[in-house]
Amino acid sequence: MRRRVYFLISLMVLCLLLCKAPPAFAEETDPVSEAAAAEPPLNRRIELFGGGEIDWPCGVPFEDPGFAAFDGDGQDRSCDVWIEGSPVVWRAGDYTILYFFSENDGQLAAARRLVHVVPQSLPETVTPPKGTICLTFDDGPCENTPALLDTLAKYNVKACFFIVANRSSYLDILPRIVSEGHTLGIHCNDHSSYDYLYKNETRYFTDLLTAQKAVHERTGIYAHVVRFPGGSRTASFLAGTMEGGYGELYGLLADMGMRAYDWNVQPESDYRDTAGTLAHFTNPKRPYEYAVVLQHDTRYYSVAAVEKMICWALEQGYTFAALDETFPEIHFEQ
Repeated sequence: MRRRVYFLISLMVLCLLLCKAPPAFAEETDPVSEAAAAEPPLNRRIELFGGGEIDWPCGVPFEDPGFAAFDGDGQDRSCDVWIEGSPVVWRAGDYTILYFFSENDGQLAAARRLVHVVPQSLPETVTPPKGTICLTFDDGPCENTPALLDTLAKYNVKACFFIVANRSSYLDILPRIVSEGHTLGIHCNDHSSYDYLYKNETRYFTDLLTAQKAVHERTGIYAHVVRFPGGSRTASFLAGTMEGGYGELYGLLADMGMRAYDWNVQPESDYRDTAGTLAHFTNPKRPYEYAVVLQHDTRYYSVAAVEKMICWALEQGYTFAALDETFPEIHFEQ
């Protein structure tokens, strides 16, 4: 009897438990989670335009090909990117640029670009025929330059202009200089202080590249000839800061696709008037063979002598040519 009672009680308890148990059914689905699983959000990233490895010509001011950055939600975050490193474009070699941006969670996105700064090639120099005169004008352009160009055009004489690029109010004449067959050369960007300009290679080459950029913006070309302010003797201050001295200095310029020129005729050196400049030029100590003539279009008295200088030289059988990178270099220190 007692066993039957225990059995009935156990059966009742089991029935009660089964009645209180929830029915079994499929787990509810979350449509948002399901979509996220099928199409996960974009990963934070930086995309480099032009690729992660590029070649860049030595001596050309560097301009980053660009990039785009996206956060974890795919939103454009390019304006939040910071950059570390830059190529030294006056020295051939390999340089790394790093790009970063971070989100509120502190996680970084990064990318790396390798820049190969590649030396430019220069043409072989050709010794000009005897009796060749190269007129060169430093420190312009200026208010005297248009009249000088008119005189040169009158006799179809080509010259080389070593410009000071921060003369911004006159740089609009650079396209005319190029279109009329003259050579543009770099003197410097800022001619105000030799001590500053020649303090170290970074100062000098940054100035040079600034001038190159100004020339390119107005003409679409880069200059291939350069003249040190004060000449190569004054640039000895710069050469003295470099382990390889002048050899290293001229080697860097060559890799940049440039040649440097001093001068061997300076009609302004002894005279500060038009008559004196003409007299000095027309009475050389010996006949001109390969003459690189230093003048300044910023000096009106010198510009005023040019027409008579040309007439005298043509009567003597000389020819004129625009100095460019195909001419042999002239260096005072050699």
